[in-house]
Amino acid sequence: MSRQVLQKEPINTSEGEARLASLVSDYIFNKDREKEFKDAASAENTEIKAIMNELSISKFATEDGSVSLSERVTEDFIEDKLITFLKTRNLADDIVKTKEYVDFDALESAIYHEKIVGDDLRDMAECKEVKTTQVLRINKKKGD
Repeated sequence: MSRQVLQKEPINTSEGEARLASLVSDYIFNKDREKEFKDAASAENTEIKAIMNELSISKFATEDGSVSLSERVTEDFIEDKLITFLKTRNLADDIVKTKEYVDFDALESAIYHEKIVGDDLRDMAECKEVKTTQVLRINKKKGD
């Protein structure tokens, strides 16, 4: 099956500039409104989470739809602490770079190839931090 390329009719300069002027004005107006709506939605999101936490509920429904609140737990290394840890165990050579950051690909490789094992691997867990992020999901009712 061949792909058909549609050719647009060329527009003259005055039509193009008039359309462009209209689009730019609309775009600026809409971008300003987008920021206002985004700020309002962000504030509402924060307040909804706070109220749901205070009421100890994870789901709430209205005639317009429903929201559910869940927690997503992520774990990440505390980089400064991990750098110190790797240096004290003489494991930093290929993993900690000159700029003093952890090359996580090299760290993963070192763990995979068993260059870091046993107590060192277990003790490395002290270099992690756990983050909990609340996620609010909105479900609109069908037909809106």
